[in-house]
Amino acid sequence: MEKMARPVNPTFLPPTHGVLKSLLENPLKLPFHHDEGFGKDKEKEKKLEDESSTASHPQSAFLGPTLWDKTLPYDGDNFQLEYMDLEEFLSENGIPANTIIAKNQNLLLPGQLLVEGLEQTWPPGSDVPFVSSVRSAARDTPSPIDPESIQVPVTYDPDPADLALSSVPGQEMFDPRKRKFSAEELKPQPMIKKARKVFIPEDLKDDRYWARRRKNNVAAKRSRDARRLKENQIAIRAGFLEKENAALRVEVSDLRKELGRCKNILAKYEARHGPL
Repeated sequence: MEKMARPVNPTFLPPTHGVLKSLLENPLKLPFHHDEGFGKDKEKEKKLEDESSTASHPQSAFLGPTLWDKTLPYDGDNFQLEYMDLEEFLSENGIPANTIIAKNQNLLLPGQLLVEGLEQTWPPGSDVPFVSSVRSAARDTPSPIDPESIQVPVTYDPDPADLALSSVPGQEMFDPRKRKFSAEELKPQPMIKKARKVFIPEDLKDDRYWARRRKNNVAAKRSRDARRLKENQIAIRAGFLEKENAALRVEVSDLRKELGRCKNILAKYEARHGPL
């Protein structure tokens, strides 16, 4: 029996070109609403925000305007940087400056923080170790004293005539309390022997001889005056130092008595309460 060929419906035939190509060239033109996909999510977020705002209204401790509400103008290339004073900035934003000053005054040094930390961690009613010693050491540490500024009360009134002989004419009066001599100046001077006189006949004493003679006499007189002036100054200075030395000896003896008394008190305290 011979099979009969059925005619094929042309609608079921595959197209001459690819399906993917046809879909790309002729996409489905369906209406697309952008807000439909996210509408429900936005409504949920809005409801949550309304509930949180109505449920609790947290009050801020600062009642002034918020800083983030203020916007800075920016004009692109015309941006300018301006400086503002701290007090002006605080006053514009309603922040009291007294709180900032109080916080700065409450700042402590590292040593003070250490001492206060020891006092807080140590149990009450007991002595904090090393705290008293730290405070006493910080309080009792003497500041450096310039030895030149120390003045010993000495009653020394030299004779005005001696001061006049010890002062250079036309200059300030010699003060034995301030004038100090170096070790080189206080060295003993050697004995100078006079040169042997040379007899010169009268016919050889010309003008050049007498000029040289006058020049030597002036130099010798100047040397004698300078040496005598320094000797007088050293003598007056030595007299003042003797007076000062006597006053210092009395003061040292008094200090030694006071030191001995303090040592006795300390020994009695250590014998009763133990060593410090």
